[in-house]
Amino acid sequence: MDKSFIMFVAVGIGFFYLITDFVGNIERDDGYPTDTEYRQEHQYDKYTRVDSVGRAILDVEGLPLQRQLEAWHRSSLKGEALSLFPDFDEIKRLVKDRVITPDFREVLLEKIGNVEKTYLRGEITSDQARKKLESL
Repeated sequence: MDKSFIMFVAVGIGFFYLITDFVGNIERDDGYPTDTEYRQEHQYDKYTRVDSVGRAILDVEGLPLQRQLEAWHRSSLKGEALSLFPDFDEIKRLVKDRVITPDFREVLLEKIGNVEKTYLRGEITSDQARKKLESL
């Protein structure tokens, strides 16, 4: 083989390595999430769907209670429910209509009812009630 051809291949491989390493460093420094970070951040997205009217619904059937709560906290429904505060009837209606899993729905409604009772009795302030709803 010709020495110039071998030298050309060696320079080409070196150039390719430098370019890919340079681009990899730029991507890493840009702050874009890695594949693992992205999967962790979006692991609960599969439990949120859109119904025929275009509203988000939560279906956590078959998950343990702790994972159901984590899915609730990561869903857009939680934010919608908190935006309805202090109208507990509307919050309950949202949960009844848009949380599909019956057992989990009952757990949420019970917790919301407990916060409502203590709030209406005057045992907690509105800020405390909102924090309790956020941490259900």
